[in-house]
Amino acid sequence: MYCRRKLVGLLCGSLLVSAWLFSLPAQATEKVVIMTSYPQEMISQFEAAFEKQFPQYRLEVLWKQSNDALPYLIRHQGEVDVYWTPSRQNFVQLKQQGLLQTLEPAWIKSPASLHGTMLNDPQAYYAATEIAGLGMVIAPAAFTQAKLAAPKDWQDLTPATLQGQIAFPLPAKIGFAGGLIDAMLKEKSWPEGWAMLTKITLNARFIENGATFITDEVAAGRAMVGITMDFFAASAIAKGAPLQYIYPPVVAYSPAHVAILKHAPHLAAARDFAKFTLSPAGQQLLFTPDIRKLPVAPAAYAQRPQGYFNPYAATAGKGEKVRDVVEQNLLNAYFEATLAKHQSLLQSLFVNLAFARHLHRDTAKINDIEQQLLQPLLAEQQLFTAENYQRFQSDQASEKEPLIKQWAELAKTRYLSVANTLQTLLVTP
Repeated sequence: MYCRRKLVGLLCGSLLVSAWLFSLPAQATEKVVIMTSYPQEMISQFEAAFEKQFPQYRLEVLWKQSNDALPYLIRHQGEVDVYWTPSRQNFVQLKQQGLLQTLEPAWIKSPASLHGTMLNDPQAYYAATEIAGLGMVIAPAAFTQAKLAAPKDWQDLTPATLQGQIAFPLPAKIGFAGGLIDAMLKEKSWPEGWAMLTKITLNARFIENGATFITDEVAAGRAMVGITMDFFAASAIAKGAPLQYIYPPVVAYSPAHVAILKHAPHLAAARDFAKFTLSPAGQQLLFTPDIRKLPVAPAAYAQRPQGYFNPYAATAGKGEKVRDVVEQNLLNAYFEATLAKHQSLLQSLFVNLAFARHLHRDTAKINDIEQQLLQPLLAEQQLFTAENYQRFQSDQASEKEPLIKQWAELAKTRYLSVANTLQTLLVTP
């Protein structure tokens, strides 16, 4: 009798457990491996939303910065399903090496380009999921205290009153600033643009690494202006930093992309995740306070938070052309070799120019010397030759370094020649 009651109890218990298990939501049966450099705050939001919509999948994240991601994806084919990150150059190279498969064109709701910046691959091997804008973060109180007008455009960073007050990311060293110099030169002639860049160089404190570090510099009072991405500034402002972000009339846009790897081990899950990032649900997530990115789908802005910047409503510049990645890398290297590398020498030359004016030396000669310092070392067509483009298209440093060294030496020779001329002017009454 006891045994029978015990057996019945076991059977009843088993049935209850079975019923309980049956009542649970479906468990994840397949994972999807995502490689990204996005921060945890953003990934956690997308992970929760994606797994809620697709409970059969479990997101597995592999964090890699851009420099480490490309070699990993080449060496470890068949391990990663989706590559999702802001690093256009990596996507271009992955496509060239045949390591991506095409996305469904119907998933892509954004235009091919935004104000000249290409968003999507023409063959749909990768597509933009969000855009970041590069502009200026300022400390309004610092400008009020100094009785200076806040900058509205890149040209407003040239006055000598801002010397040492601009936290400037070196584009050749910091990935997010890759399109900065190109944007600054847009709508200006080559000589006019280079004169502006030279004056900004005099005021800059060049930053060679870090990202939120620039907003920290401004928030801590070590700089009045910082050139950085909008989402870095938005994050600092959301945390209470007394800052303001300004989009200049010509904004450098940096899109982030999504792609499915050619040998994705979980193809169905990979397709669903890539599609999700481009869907209305994925685009709306970009507005959340922990993310604060710019969606690529124009329709998403109908539900944007109040005051949120809409790049599609921004005025387009006259010159729509945005240089490609190779051209931008070439331009950035030239900027660093001819201006940033010689910043101290340039600053001393302009100090001596001001002293020459104070001593009432020959005004025409002073103006001539200044123009020599402000004009570009090379004409635009001399810089962007097919040969130089080919060198910067190569992954080999040996292809580029001799050219960069040559630019630096030519610039140094010019500046030292000008220094001798200026010295003669100073000692001759």
